[in-house]
Amino acid sequence: MQASSSNGSSVAVAHETRWAAATGLWEFHGDSASYTGPSSSEGFPPYGLALTNWSVTDGTVRVRVKFSELEPKEQIKGHISAGLVLGFQSERSRYVIVQLGAYGSAYSIGEYLPGVTWQGIENVGSARNLKPNIEYQIEVRQTGQEIRMVVDGVPVIERILNQPLSGTQLGLFAWGKERVDFRELVVNATKPQVFVAMQFGQPFDTLYQEVISPGARAMDLDVVRIDEMAGPGIIFEDIKRQIAESKIVIAEITAPNQNVFYELGYAHALNKPTILLAQRGKELPFDIRSYRVIFYDDSIGGKPALERNLQKHLEAILQS
Repeated sequence: MQASSSNGSSVAVAHETRWAAATGLWEFHGDSASYTGPSSSEGFPPYGLALTNWSVTDGTVRVRVKFSELEPKEQIKGHISAGLVLGFQSERSRYVIVQLGAYGSAYSIGEYLPGVTWQGIENVGSARNLKPNIEYQIEVRQTGQEIRMVVDGVPVIERILNQPLSGTQLGLFAWGKERVDFRELVVNATKPQVFVAMQFGQPFDTLYQEVISPGARAMDLDVVRIDEMAGPGIIFEDIKRQIAESKIVIAEITAPNQNVFYELGYAHALNKPTILLAQRGKELPFDIRSYRVIFYDDSIGGKPALERNLQKHLEAILQS
């Protein structure tokens, strides 16, 4: 199996899928898996969780799902459901499930909250439209905090998560006591994106072109600055989407630019990791002073130091 970027360039070492049955009873064969039921007939909740050796932060994941039954043979809490797990770190951490049949809905994005339970955050359609012994293809496109669910080639849900996922491990999830078959798991990874918020014009354009953009690309990140985007659209909607789709936001806050602080505020509202840059000696607004800022000298000698500091901050975020 090959993980590749959307333009076909490889961004991950190809490897075969390996499995670990974390909860429930499972059978594994290559890139296919079958949930056969909970490990105990008395156990509750009746669910299965299978983990893979894939780590995904941005990209597309596809799998084919087939239910043996959609009406439980015995009374259980919840509906028979199955899908993909994103952002797994441990069963004591938050993760997201993109699935069929959950919460009485045909299509659902839900999350597990430690100490609380599983809960749906976006539900579409009726589960009564799903049929047993019919194969459905689930495709999940994860770009930063934006999750898109496509079923049999039809987009059904688009949701921006209110905070980044702490984990990166990919898995499968099934709820109920009936068999569910998963087939043809495919992972296509893409480079994480960095959104740069800054005032346009000199000397900031030179800073972007000579330090920020090459520094981020050297870390195998895609870089977006809103003035580089072409095409129609509402500018603030474009900005919000690009921030949501980014893993990291870099904001140059030397100039008291309202647009930059709007973009920074939206990133903070999404709990997005941010890196703040400012010229040394500039006084910052009161509500920004408590944040860690990389100060730099606007000189030829100041660029190498800024490059090193920026790289350290990017590495720390990517490794966290």
